[in-house]
Amino acid sequence: MAYETLLYEVADEIATITLNRPAKMNAYTAEMGREMAEAMLQADRDRSARVVIMTGAGERAFCAGADMSMFASNIKTREQHGNVDEGRGGGISLPVIMRNLSKPTIAAINGYALGVGCTMTLLFDVRIASDNAKLGVIFPRVGLMSELGSSYLMPRLIGLSRTAEMMLTGRQYTAQECLAMGLVSQVVPAAELKAKSRELASDMLQCSPFSLAMTRKALYQGLEGNLESAMQFEGFALEKCYVSPEHKEYVSAFLEKRKPDFGKLRK
Repeated sequence: MAYETLLYEVADEIATITLNRPAKMNAYTAEMGREMAEAMLQADRDRSARVVIMTGAGERAFCAGADMSMFASNIKTREQHGNVDEGRGGGISLPVIMRNLSKPTIAAINGYALGVGCTMTLLFDVRIASDNAKLGVIFPRVGLMSELGSSYLMPRLIGLSRTAEMMLTGRQYTAQECLAMGLVSQVVPAAELKAKSRELASDMLQCSPFSLAMTRKALYQGLEGNLESAMQFEGFALEKCYVSPEHKEYVSAFLEKRKPDFGKLRK
């Protein structure tokens, strides 16, 4: 389907979703929120895609935060009519959608990722940043607070103290600072970001799609459970993997000294 604020394309089994308002540094709008939710659902349904990458159009920003015109409109609407839907997925919870995807996701952070542009990246499995990227939870500086489940996710990624520093100062952090605290897993030259993110996606494509889906589910369930519940799910999922066509294909390929073809099992 066609989108107004982003681009959706699939090549080599990789779906790329590009926030596409480069003249506004890909500033977030209500429509973008709705379209992000729909694009993620589309990618999950898309049988031609096995990995999802999100990035921003242009060289300056992944997403420099919310569009101030949206805030101005919201203030006016609230003053006149009360609460207003800011379009964080248009009634569809983006964090819930992202948590329940069956495919791995990568945020390729090119340039500024501020406010919602920062917190939305926490929903992705892996974050790679360009060396000119800057991330910041700037909400308190504009009289707001963070959202998209970031108060739950960020402490689990980088610890409470680091999260408190970011969220209680509203500072912007360089890509290298984010790498040091574990907020991103790689920092690469800006010119190499696209290639590096696709290289990582290609590594994921070497894996069984079913195994990736089960592993991804286990990881996120592990954030909320305990050792016993984790082991219980692992046992359940591993048994499913043992009898999957993908495991059989890998064993056959190994014995036949060829590369496994997981793609043929999905046709």
